[in-house]
Amino acid sequence: MRNLFCSCLMLLCIKVFPLAAQASPLGIAGEYNVFMLDDLSIYSTDIEGRVAVGGDAYFGQAGNNDGFAVASKVSVSNPSLPEVVVGGNLKMENGSVGNNDNQAVNYQKGTIYVGGSTIEIAPTVGKGDVIPGTPIDFIKEGSNLKSMSTFWASISPTGVSTFEKDQQKIGNFLITLTGVDPKLNAFYLDAGLLAKASKFSIDVPFGSTLLVNISGTNASLGDFAFFYDGIQGDYNPNFPDQYILYNFYQATALNITGIKVDGSILAPWADINFTNGHIDGNLIGWRLEGDGEAHLELFNGQIPVPEASTLILLGSGLAGIAALRRRMKL
Repeated sequence: MRNLFCSCLMLLCIKVFPLAAQASPLGIAGEYNVFMLDDLSIYSTDIEGRVAVGGDAYFGQAGNNDGFAVASKVSVSNPSLPEVVVGGNLKMENGSVGNNDNQAVNYQKGTIYVGGSTIEIAPTVGKGDVIPGTPIDFIKEGSNLKSMSTFWASISPTGVSTFEKDQQKIGNFLITLTGVDPKLNAFYLDAGLLAKASKFSIDVPFGSTLLVNISGTNASLGDFAFFYDGIQGDYNPNFPDQYILYNFYQATALNITGIKVDGSILAPWADINFTNGHIDGNLIGWRLEGDGEAHLELFNGQIPVPEASTLILLGSGLAGIAALRRRMKL
């Protein structure tokens, strides 16, 4: 019922409302390396960009490992974009917020906003000002992100996805996405198939936006490498990380482990477990736990977005679906 309703709603939006150009399709979330709508718990990791959390947040360390670092590559202070925003309670142990290398040209300590009543920051944490309140309306941003995720899932594929059996890893697949559009190349993948990937190759014009819509409520990324123009991401200085968006538009659980993700992830309904790996892009979800790193390669692609009236319609439809699901569980 949910999929049928969403499909009808999206078709209505596409036919009735025109698309509008927008500089930041991800909204304020696009300015944050990690953006969670609910809680966050990370440890012994480096987030090179800013972090925003709608619920409670814990930043710390695991065992005898190093502590955390947030906004370690942010070099320009912007009062409207603090380095850390937490809507709920905050606890920090052994780490730093901001570029705290006093030898750096753009040395700065990070600003922290906290909306909750409990603030526990250990003396060993390097930081700047701690300010009560939050400049981000997480409810509004969450509604927009969910609406955008649903809307983008309605975009028709423009490229070709091929799946070849891996002869060296029985049961695994070599996935290749091929597109020729100089502006936008859209693809669809099933989360079950993605979980069996042993190689992920991208062949699209450099500078074009790559939108990968991924279906399935339970998804995972792990134990494979991304390639662009035949060269693995780790060794390819031209890998277009900033133009790639993986849209997990149905996922409620996303496991990322043992992998370097090239591109940004949008999973606004998902509890994300992220360990032993890193992402070169934005990481946007519902909840986050783990020690995965996030590198400052923020999404800079251009994707069609609906008019504000369309977003209202989408948001109303999604709210109705959520209410219906709650009633069905009673």
